[in-house]
Amino acid sequence: MKTRIRIGIAGFVWIALLACMVCFSLGYCGEGMWLPQELPDEVMQDMRLKGCELSKEQIFNTLGTGVANAVIRISATGSFVSPEGLILTNHHVAFGAVQRMSTPEKNYIRQGFLARSREEEPPALGYIAYVTQSVEDVTPKVLSAVKPSMSPLERYNAIERRTKEILKKAEKGKDVYCEVRSFFGGSRYLLYTSLKIKDVRVVYVPARSIGEYGGEIDNWVWPRHTCDFSFLRAYVAPDGKTTEYSKDNVPYRPRSYLKIAPEGLREGDFGFIVGFPGRTDRYLTSYALTLLDNFEYPQRIRLQKQMVEILEEQSKADPVAAVRVARQMKGINNYLKKRRGMLEGFKRFQLVERQKDKESKLLADFQADPAMSKKYGKLLDSFKSLYEENSKYEMKDLLFEYLVERESLLREAMLLYKWSIEKTKNDLDRDPEFADRRIPDLKRDLRIFQTGLHLRSDRELLKMLLNETVRLPEGQRVAAVDGMLGIESGSEAQKAIEPQNVIESGKTIETEKAIDAFLDRLYTNTKLDRTEERLRMFDLSREKLLKEGDSFIEFAAKLYDENEKRIERYKSFLGSLDMLTPQWLEMIAKASKSNLYADANGTMRINYGHVEGYAPRDAIYYEPFTTLRGVVEKHTGVDPFNCPEKILELAASKTYGSYLSTDLGDVAVNLLTTNDSTNGNSGSPLLNSKGELVGCLFDGNYEALSSDFQFEEDLTRSISVDIRYVLFVTDFVDNAQNVLHELGVK
Repeated sequence: MKTRIRIGIAGFVWIALLACMVCFSLGYCGEGMWLPQELPDEVMQDMRLKGCELSKEQIFNTLGTGVANAVIRISATGSFVSPEGLILTNHHVAFGAVQRMSTPEKNYIRQGFLARSREEEPPALGYIAYVTQSVEDVTPKVLSAVKPSMSPLERYNAIERRTKEILKKAEKGKDVYCEVRSFFGGSRYLLYTSLKIKDVRVVYVPARSIGEYGGEIDNWVWPRHTCDFSFLRAYVAPDGKTTEYSKDNVPYRPRSYLKIAPEGLREGDFGFIVGFPGRTDRYLTSYALTLLDNFEYPQRIRLQKQMVEILEEQSKADPVAAVRVARQMKGINNYLKKRRGMLEGFKRFQLVERQKDKESKLLADFQADPAMSKKYGKLLDSFKSLYEENSKYEMKDLLFEYLVERESLLREAMLLYKWSIEKTKNDLDRDPEFADRRIPDLKRDLRIFQTGLHLRSDRELLKMLLNETVRLPEGQRVAAVDGMLGIESGSEAQKAIEPQNVIESGKTIETEKAIDAFLDRLYTNTKLDRTEERLRMFDLSREKLLKEGDSFIEFAAKLYDENEKRIERYKSFLGSLDMLTPQWLEMIAKASKSNLYADANGTMRINYGHVEGYAPRDAIYYEPFTTLRGVVEKHTGVDPFNCPEKILELAASKTYGSYLSTDLGDVAVNLLTTNDSTNGNSGSPLLNSKGELVGCLFDGNYEALSSDFQFEEDLTRSISVDIRYVLFVTDFVDNAQNVLHELGVK
């Protein structure tokens, strides 16, 4: 869901001006993610002072020939690196494609994959490449739907409908895909038009022991020694139009692609990144930060820890499970560790306390001015009331999210049931995820779901969530779940299983048995574990779908109304929140007497910095490069530090070829830069002063994960795989000469 906004005319005028403002300092500042189509002159001037040799037009232009024009969104970020549609991204970004093509017998996750010809390149199932074509400001069109008399929910829905109208018109008769994204809390809206390339194929993915060396132990941690890269390729129809996979398709020819600079970077060198950062929240109130600190992160960590334990147990017991759930487990593990790092950052940097101090100072500064006091004096109280009201359903809503949105049979059932209702509406009246333009995507999801389905794992995860759900307190109960399990509201059975009571009570044991019996019926009486059945049911009316008697469909139908209330509650919360956000941003800007930049929101951004290490703790300094020697030093022969024998041999013989760094006396493996990045930047190209590719960003450092909320200039770092290590592995380890030749380095 996207945040929407309600503002008056005066607010619109001020915020429209605010949208054009940037944070700028003549001294170096790595903070900020800039829109490439609107790079301010001051930022360009500072980039040049730091070493950038490119003009604004050489970075991004409407002809599609700038270096940023070569960067695409593909799950996270990727970039074209040849005139034949070759895409460089991370190993962990392409991991889903490799998982979906793997079996216990042909485990490409473990052994890697290399296509030595175009004919050998298999589909990267579920992957779509979005190539930005144009960006248009549609703020007046979107906000013209707002009327002063609307409630927060009405405003949210009105703007959502207007957005759908804009998209429908923009896409009509064109081979494009459009999205409207909001900025500055919904005060500005930009229409992004892209090519949506649906035929993406796997070219080259190194073995997991290379591409994920260090595993979860090293994840988000420096020093790193992983070669986190992969190559994919985009295909289109012979006439250049986007289309689904076909053997007749041809490689896409981008207007711009990045050239490799095999010499890499040195310490202190300028470097900039282009990518699609997902989300930062650097203007939140103390009430929002408190919610994250006290509830959101601790509860998600607790639940995800249980999920990982279940998936690990199933993977050890069943080789099929080890392949089927690998992608899901990797994703959960990634966010589990990040959220732990976030919580540590909240404490280390005292984010809540610092924000409370800022807010107190803001209010004190405005009290001397009666007009300002009248305008802003009650603003923070309004935020407080809003978050207190939202907290009434926080645990119920969180569990509902995991029940129906997590990849599972229940999610598929909910999709089918909701579609049976949405299809009866006019296109513009539907949930945006069920619009006509989304139908091919929904069917694609129903097909590829099979590649990650392991029934025992699916059941055990659902069992865990049901056990959590039945322990919800009065006022947050899920009526559908209680009804399916025969738990009556206010009964002794319900009271016995609420969290304040003894979990080992007899009533709780009875409930555990009821859950097992329910799951037995659920998984015995369903056909949704078969691809052809899911696709067949997609075409059924609601009446016919229910007549199928499928147990998962029946469960989804019972959950549907409560889930829709959750969604409506969330939209209303966002609508209310956004009534306050413009005033909050205005208050911050006026008090600080500085300009603001837009938070990350999944749109293309540029950030510039340089190669530099950091001091995580007293008396410790981390150098900005790791080398092949460090890879060998970490080798234990046991996963995740089971370095391939070939690399050990190359290191022992000091066979570095042209990939030797004379400064380091070794092959550079990973490097640190001061760039501002977050989730979604994975796969972002690291570019030198000439706009040549010198690395591929894949991570941030654990000590500064809370930089999504508060950028720490001395500590925040981005981690990239050095292009020299990418080429070293491609050349000497996997002998992928066809890839090197296409990159123009052999």
